[in-house]
Amino acid sequence: MKKISYLLFAIGFVTSSYAQNAKIKGTLINSTNKKPIPYVTIELNKKTKTYSNDNGSFQFLKLEPGTYKLSFTALGLEDKIIDSISIKTADDVIDLSKISIEEKNIQIAEITVIGSTGIYNEKYASSNSVVSKAELERTQAIGSEEVLKKVVGVNVSGDMGISNRLNIGIRGSYPRRSEHLLVLEDGTPIAPAQYLAPEAYYNPPSDRLDGIEIIKGADVLSLGSNTMYGVVNYITKRPPSTPTLDLTLTGGENGYNAQYLSYGGTWNKTGAEIQVLNKHFDGFIQNSQSDIFNTTAKIFSDLTEKSSIYAKVNYHQETSKASYSAITPYTYNINPKLNPFDADDLFSKRYAIDLAHKYKANKNVTLTTKVYANQFQRDWWRQENTLIKANAAEKYLGSEIYNSERYSYLANNTNEDEDWIRVGVVAGGKEKTRARNRTFKVAGVQETLNYNWEKNSLKGNFETGIKYHAEQFNDVEFINDSSRFSRSGKLDKDNKFLLGAVSGYVKNKFTYGKISFTPTVRYEWLEMRRFDLKKIAENKYNTGSKNFGSNLNTFTTLLAGASFNYELLNNEKNNLQLFTGAYQGYTPPTSGYGFLTVTDGVVTNPTPTDEINIEAETSLNFEAGFRGNLLEQKIETQTTYFNNNINNFYSAGRNEAFQTLGSVTIQGVEANAIVNMHKIVSMPNQNLSIGVAYTAMQSVITSGKLNDADILRAKHTDESKAELVNKINTERNGFEIYFADAKGKDSLITRELTDADFSKIKKMNYVFGKDGIKNNAAPYIPTSIININVSYGFGNLLVSANYNKVAAQYTDYINLTNETLEGAMGKLPSFNTIDANVSYSFKNAKNKYLSGLTLFFAGKNLTNEVYKASRLHRVSSGIMPGGFRQLNAGLKLKI
Repeated sequence: MKKISYLLFAIGFVTSSYAQNAKIKGTLINSTNKKPIPYVTIELNKKTKTYSNDNGSFQFLKLEPGTYKLSFTALGLEDKIIDSISIKTADDVIDLSKISIEEKNIQIAEITVIGSTGIYNEKYASSNSVVSKAELERTQAIGSEEVLKKVVGVNVSGDMGISNRLNIGIRGSYPRRSEHLLVLEDGTPIAPAQYLAPEAYYNPPSDRLDGIEIIKGADVLSLGSNTMYGVVNYITKRPPSTPTLDLTLTGGENGYNAQYLSYGGTWNKTGAEIQVLNKHFDGFIQNSQSDIFNTTAKIFSDLTEKSSIYAKVNYHQETSKASYSAITPYTYNINPKLNPFDADDLFSKRYAIDLAHKYKANKNVTLTTKVYANQFQRDWWRQENTLIKANAAEKYLGSEIYNSERYSYLANNTNEDEDWIRVGVVAGGKEKTRARNRTFKVAGVQETLNYNWEKNSLKGNFETGIKYHAEQFNDVEFINDSSRFSRSGKLDKDNKFLLGAVSGYVKNKFTYGKISFTPTVRYEWLEMRRFDLKKIAENKYNTGSKNFGSNLNTFTTLLAGASFNYELLNNEKNNLQLFTGAYQGYTPPTSGYGFLTVTDGVVTNPTPTDEINIEAETSLNFEAGFRGNLLEQKIETQTTYFNNNINNFYSAGRNEAFQTLGSVTIQGVEANAIVNMHKIVSMPNQNLSIGVAYTAMQSVITSGKLNDADILRAKHTDESKAELVNKINTERNGFEIYFADAKGKDSLITRELTDADFSKIKKMNYVFGKDGIKNNAAPYIPTSIININVSYGFGNLLVSANYNKVAAQYTDYINLTNETLEGAMGKLPSFNTIDANVSYSFKNAKNKYLSGLTLFFAGKNLTNEVYKASRLHRVSSGIMPGGFRQLNAGLKLKI
């Protein structure tokens, strides 16, 4: 009996072991674009549950013989059921291969699923790039600039090492505050004021993002204004398919700590989630700490089979020691982290709400209504700064300030006569501080109609939209009345701006076999007013009428564009598409220059009798390229040639403006590819991907007369003076040089200059074109940017590394190579960064808490090689350093 018992036990053990070898697996793909779909809930017989991974794959292990049913559910996707799956033996492997799931016709764009793999989104006919959720999770970014630097065509210009304000250029756009780009969150403009003040003073934390889209071609015409260079669309996290608690805790160097908590799920046909983020960072440089609190609530619901709604409410608050002032070369060489401005305080808060409703009138017609509103307040008290020689610091600052800890570095260094430093402006023994407080109120409503049609072999998708958008911008400045920490004072400026805009677009995608053609037309009408409230209040003739003393500018813009696509290959193994397109882009006048007069191309401030008539900057943008998946998605690639011709150009950069409207040509090549080595070489239970993104750009200023208010204010070295004089003499017709004559008036000088003449120059203009300066490049356009990313996964372990190299770049229109003594001008040397990330997931653990745990480590700028990242504020600031190392670690828990 004992032997029989052992035999029966052995048989049972072997049988159970074999029974545990059976499995069901598959990969979920989007039925439209054939891309993998991650994070779909899959239930087995309504008992066991799992989720598709980053590659859309899933599997159920250790199954016994029997009949099984799979249910697939996810927000925005049609439910799908596969039943009667039969496992007959203990070691059956049921491979369902690729399972197509359709997007819902009533899906609202704001909860669109972005695939976690791939470098572009096929829903756009033109070139575009995607930063996936998987990439965001791998990077564990402090801010979105950290992941955007990996995108082709994007140049990141650092601000205090890293800031909460976006500073990027796309295809050569000026990067300061990303003001020449359209920045969206879930399709809604998020700049403080899209038209009047498009500077990115608000940027959603990367912690609450599911992905980022960067759109560059003719598709931008349907997305909004300010579309000359490109669009950034942040996709925020959507409610999960099942009730889930998500907790992420991160800590690291420089006092960095972040806590992210969310809870949400989908009940019946309604998904809802609330997210809370709290973050603190001491910053890379002195006096640069910041605190961020951000909370979001969102809900999505299928009301009926024909309609759905979406709502999102967000509150964001930032308290930072943010400075406009940077450092000089002298200070940079001593310690690039030095920052004596301890009274710079930025406080901002933002309230925002988005509402959307989609109605399916019939199988071919849908209507989408969207309403949005937000209010953004920015109170920024900044110390006034000035440049002085280091050896004159004690005399200028006074003993009390000079002997403070903020300037202790001066006592330990030998100062030469040409060593300049940046200090606070001192008056009456006190350092001056000025408030630049701004409040923005924005609201809009948009209606979009989408109609699918078909006639014989010709298919079409017709789309039209109309939007009304309103803005109010209050700009107030105070001068402090006591210490540098005083937050009250004398009113010095009080301006108000109002804007109303009506826009509409029409586009139709025609598809015939392998060919598609998408023409688009956009129209915009704008009316903007400026009120100098302080001046109006002091006017004794004030009648109290609604628009008394205001300035008015009204203009219209009609833009057109088209994309052409041809499917060269389209089969199970290969998909390769050729594309080309052209469109007219534009940048509308902002509050800063929207109230000027242009006469025969010459820009002036209007007299009371002049007409305010400055119009939008315009461009003609062309691109051509190819993209696709090759060898069964072993390789994905997108390569694009682009050429942007910009006209009517006025707003060149900080303290740089065209006096006669200019033109600039920017062209380049963007090449991007991901190679999935694990699909090429047999690598069981392993994933190895190598990604390369390469951008080559060049630019030339082809016409216009430009005035650079900083060129003569800068503290020049003998080398920079000699370089400027040589530039003037080499292309003498390209420079208007004025000396002060005996009567103090400007006198035009046409002869060649000597080095000794430089100090006599009172005013200087640059004249570009065939008879002037011929080959100068626009600033902040590096000739090349290369990014290499390697990601390796083995079981639950994931390791990735990234190398980014940015070539040297000019920072001004004169293309000065030598650095000036305050650091405001001169070419930026090339630089590179190396990042690495490691994570380990316990997803196979039997304990439900442990199975949702992931540990991670993130290293940024591992070599700690500090570089000169930008001179974005020029003479007002100097050198903005970058390249500081940051080591973070943390955990993610999903229950």
